[in-house]
Amino acid sequence: MAATNRPDKVWSATLDDRYLCEVERTGAYTGELVIRDTQQNGLELKREAVRLSYQALFGPDVADVATWQNLAIDFVDNLAK
Repeated sequence: MAATNRPDKVWSATLDDRYLCEVERTGAYTGELVIRDTQQNGLELKREAVRLSYQALFGPDVADVATWQNLAIDFVDNLAK
């Protein structure tokens, strides 16, 4: 995850050099996964509630990241269908 001035951003990744995937904190143990298409001016494609283990105080839990990655990959893979 890259450094950020946004304290609510817990995780960020880019898929296929196109889809920006981020998790933003919404509560102590909750967040939202947001997927945007960077080739369409950041068009929001998906927003889904997710959980944050241990409040993600020192960064996201490895299992949470794996879950978020799987959600993002499944969504992007199904765009082409």
